[in-house]
Amino acid sequence: MLGERLGSKKAGLITNLPSNILVSLIFMALTSGPGYAAESTKGVPIGMMIDTLFVLVFMLAAPLGIAKALALALAAWALVAYCFVAVLPQFGYVGSIVLYLAVAAGCFAIAEWGLKIRAIEKKPVRFSWKHVVIRALFAGTVVAGAVTAAQFAPPYMTGIFATFPAVLSSTLVILTLSQGAAFARATGKMLILSSSNIIVYAAVAGTSFAALGPWLGTLCAFAAALIYIALLSKLTAKIK
Repeated sequence: MLGERLGSKKAGLITNLPSNILVSLIFMALTSGPGYAAESTKGVPIGMMIDTLFVLVFMLAAPLGIAKALALALAAWALVAYCFVAVLPQFGYVGSIVLYLAVAAGCFAIAEWGLKIRAIEKKPVRFSWKHVVIRALFAGTVVAGAVTAAQFAPPYMTGIFATFPAVLSSTLVILTLSQGAAFARATGKMLILSSSNIIVYAAVAGTSFAALGPWLGTLCAFAAALIYIALLSKLTAKIK
């Protein structure tokens, strides 16, 4: 909601502050131990790589209508996630980050130079509790699913599942309904860049949970995420 009031560039940065992954890791630590939660962060780079593809597919399909765009984006996410969980061998952490960077850069290049998407200024919006409830249901479902998966799935798989684009889905849908498809696509371009913030959060959480526990570890990781977003905001200031 804050992003809607600040324009598409800020919306794309603010939306990717840690949310469902923050709660998921805390609950994983409480139910399966801090070590399990820390280990699951190794799957986050692959999860965020898949999320960038989700955003790109939504942007490409947005002119077809919100229902088709969301369906195609979720189908793409499910297909790629299945390949990385059930078909392809597990990537090492460094290899996962390299793959994420390559895919994210490619997705941003398509949005910037292929689709020629440009930022859109803020528009007047009304506060809606319905939107809050929708986002809470999306994110809450993912948290519950991640905690359930943690009871029987290996950490790497749980880390990928914890990055399911719940907040991205609800945000893009709500922005399309409230601001229009052009605003949602402009926000999506920034979401591709700011997805790196979740990897920063997960990296700090992966080291701080074991040493400090889930609560202090979460504070340290979120502080790192805030600092990173502030720096990214300055680095992307000239992007149109």
